[in-house]
Amino acid sequence: MPRIHPTAIVDPLALIGDDVSIGAYSIIKGPVRIGDGTVVHEHSHLHGKTTIGQSCQIGPAAYVGLEPQHLHADPNIGQLIVGDHVIIRETATIHRSTTAGDDHATRIGDHCFLMGGVHIAHDCVLNERVIAANSVIMGGHCQVGAAAFLGGGAAFHQFVRIGRLAIISGNEPMTQDMPPFGAQKNGFLKGYNAVGCKRAELSNTAIRGIRAAFRILHSHRVVSAALVEMEAEAGDVPEVREIVAFIRASKRGIVPSHSPTSRSHSDEDDGAVNGEGARDRERPVRAAALR
Repeated sequence: MPRIHPTAIVDPLALIGDDVSIGAYSIIKGPVRIGDGTVVHEHSHLHGKTTIGQSCQIGPAAYVGLEPQHLHADPNIGQLIVGDHVIIRETATIHRSTTAGDDHATRIGDHCFLMGGVHIAHDCVLNERVIAANSVIMGGHCQVGAAAFLGGGAAFHQFVRIGRLAIISGNEPMTQDMPPFGAQKNGFLKGYNAVGCKRAELSNTAIRGIRAAFRILHSHRVVSAALVEMEAEAGDVPEVREIVAFIRASKRGIVPSHSPTSRSHSDEDDGAVNGEGARDRERPVRAAALR
């Protein structure tokens, strides 16, 4: 049986699962669906065509499934789908989509963690295990790949895409796409997310291929030429093919690489951040080493 605080207001249209807890002064408005075991902490608002998965933690004072902030959208047709085991912390806001249908819903994947003050706008899609630190701001229609990390205060222009296992530093303005496994700092693509790739238990072959791909990207001023070399030298590595496909599909362009003419021999020269590249400097990364 759900546990609903006497000061909470729950719409008769809402469907509340077993063992759900709804805290004091929370408002569940409209045809909201809340999965088993989810906790809605005090002062939270869940509105409209919003589906919450199982065992989620929402709030306190989170605003989930509100109308899209869009001048011309019909506020009654969009929806929000939140997966299982998602954490949405205090004062976070997530808005429903501007278009009807499950395929067009704003989506938050399983095991995502949205910290305090995060804003996810209409039509965004976050895949599983994305972490958005405090005060991340995301415009409409953004897409974020699985297990990406978004640093606190980062701001994402509408339609920006962030690849799988990418990492974005805090307070970064993002107006272009970040390829899978990439790392951005101070407005530039600095290398690959070495720690994230290790934690994801990618194979040594995959990590060497990713490192080679970002080194090639650093060494070319023309992205199309870099893609050709990536495919020629590491195209048999699935993760490299993922990087190439992502970049080819980009409509906004990718985050620019740090200028190769200004780089010294450092960890970043090896296409790594967090110091992981230095210990592997002596390893060859060309085609022979990748096979």
